[in-house]
Order: sequence, then structure tokens, then C-alpha cells
Amino acid sequence: MVKNAPCLLMLWLLLLATGSFAQELPDTKQPVKVGLYISPPFVMRDKDQFTGMAVELWTALADTQKLQSQYQSFPTVNALIDAAANGEIDVAVTNLTITQGRAQRIDFTYPWFDAGLRIMIDKHQGAGFLEVVSGLRESGFLRAYAWIALVVAAATVLLTLFDRRFDTNFPTRWRDGVAESFFSVMSIAAGRPAGRRNVFGWIGRIWQGLWLVCGIAVLAFVTSSVTSVMTTLSLTNQINSLNDLPGKAVGVFAGSVAEEFARGTGLDFHSYPNIDEAAAALLAGDIAAIIGDAPVLEYYSHNHPEQRVDVIGGIFEPDKYGFGLPLGSPLTRRLTVELIGAHERGLLEQLHTKYFGKSP
Repeated sequence: MVKNAPCLLMLWLLLLATGSFAQELPDTKQPVKVGLYISPPFVMRDKDQFTGMAVELWTALADTQKLQSQYQSFPTVNALIDAAANGEIDVAVTNLTITQGRAQRIDFTYPWFDAGLRIMIDKHQGAGFLEVVSGLRESGFLRAYAWIALVVAAATVLLTLFDRRFDTNFPTRWRDGVAESFFSVMSIAAGRPAGRRNVFGWIGRIWQGLWLVCGIAVLAFVTSSVTSVMTTLSLTNQINSLNDLPGKAVGVFAGSVAEEFARGTGLDFHSYPNIDEAAAALLAGDIAAIIGDAPVLEYYSHNHPEQRVDVIGGIFEPDKYGFGLPLGSPLTRRLTVELIGAHERGLLEQLHTKYFGKSP
């Protein structure tokens, strides 16, 4: 919700006081061209109907001003702003962040929502199977595993030949004998007694004990190497805050404040037209995180529990949303006055509660 309303009210009225009254007001019988950018929960589309917090707010203002609306959807925020700047639409309705650069191209109404940027990540970030294999290869452990596998194969063959010669109860078919020997070797490698019959007395027992120690050492080596690689991958890939993003690919929405932020801070970013495509890229591993408007990311995460996404960290780059209009539009002051009234009578708080729950 908008804070410090009295101060913002005085500022907005001073900015709008000059020039607004002298312009001709639009004919209320002519539909107002309303540009929209789909951004749940502020603007959503259900078949041919548009819904969402921003749409509901606009509808309430338009009804009070007896304005008819003609909606048009735009694929990106940039396209929406361009349409308002060029006079193709009368008002831009979405979670449109008020910035100095944008204010040089279009007018803004009184702000109606406090927001900022947050980060969305894949909950299963870190060490997947392929990443672990790659880490083991880069660390040289796969070469050691190959030597261990060679030793296991050689031991299996030698043990098969040995038992066929000295153990009368050993299977006579080669495939059964090799399988039995392989099981014995792997039992020893796993640190468990193979349960083999001792055919050489005390010398055989000592030999079996030595093999058991070797098996325990092999098991410890494999376990420690995998654990080491997984820990390294987890520490390297895990994202907990904004400080973890440098060096990683992040997703942003085309034309958004997040895109400007990523460009200004030198992050490696990829632009997507909407959150659905950005989330798909995140889950596919094409990007490590998404930077976007906090309420948009939070709403998406809450309404897609089947996807393994999570919004982390606090809000950074705090900002405010307003409706955008062509420069010098006579509607700017009218909508600003109505927005102030909506704030005073609790409409903004009601809409906030409806879409986000009660404010803490």
C-alpha cells in the first residue's frame, strides 16, 4: 500500500496544478483506450475478460468518472510505455513502476502500490546428477573410479578362477560363477564380509581381513569424494541474496525496472516477455534466478505450488506503481484525485487484502 499519503498528495497536486485545467477534457461518451500488460495478479486474462488488482482499481476509477474502457493488451512493458508516449492509448494499466526515465516520456498518476524487486530461484538449486558427474570429472575422481572398476573386474575374474579350482561347491557354469565372484568382491568393497568359506585356514582368514580393510578404504574414498564435490557445488551454485548473483545468468522481464537494474549493475541477464517463460527457463536450468517485482514473483510462487520455485531475500530497489498517461493528458489530474480518494476510503487496502492478504 501507499505510505506517507499526505506528503505525496501535496507533491502530486503541485505537479499537476499547472496546465491540467486549461486542457480540454475528453468526451466521456468516447471509450478511453486502456493499454494492459499481463502481469498477475495486477493484470490477468480469463478468455476475453481482464481481471486483477490494477484492472479492478481502474474499473472503479472509470466508473466514478463515467468513462468507458476499450482494452488492448501489449506483449511487453516497453511496448505499453511506447504506446502511452505516442498517444496510441489514453492510459497504461499494469504494475507500472514510476521512474525518472519513464516520467520524462509519460505522465504518472498518484502512486497506488508500494513494491520493489526480489529474487526467485529453483528450490532444487545446487547439485543435480549431471552437475555431480561433471564435478567428479573436473576433480579427477572419475579417473580414480575407473581404476577401481578395473581392479573389481580383475578381482572378479581371478576369484572365479580360484574358486573353480579350490572350491568344490562353486557353480560350474561360468556365468553363475562370475556372478557369485562379482557379488563377493562388491560385498567386500561395500565393507561387508562376503560370507565365503575359508579353504586356507588361518592364512585365508588373514587374507580375507586384509581384503575387508581395502573394501572399507574404497567405500570411504568414494563417499568422501562425492560428498566433497556436492558440497562444493552447493556452495558455488546456491543463491541466498543479491550478492550471490554476479557471475550467474539471471532472467528479467523485457522493458522492466529489473532489466534496467540488471543492466546497470553489470549482471548477465536474459530478457523474457512474461513470468511464465522466465519460470520455464529457470526450471530448465537456462538461468540461475529471476529478478522481478516482488508482488509478481510472490503471487506466482504462491499459485504454482507444483513448481519448485521460491522467492528469497528481502526487497531491494523499492519503488511505487502508478498508471501511465501521455504527457499533458487531462486525465492525469482526474485519476490522481480519484486515486487519493480511493486511498482515503480504504479501497486500495481492500484490493490489497483481496489479492495479497492483510498487511502485516
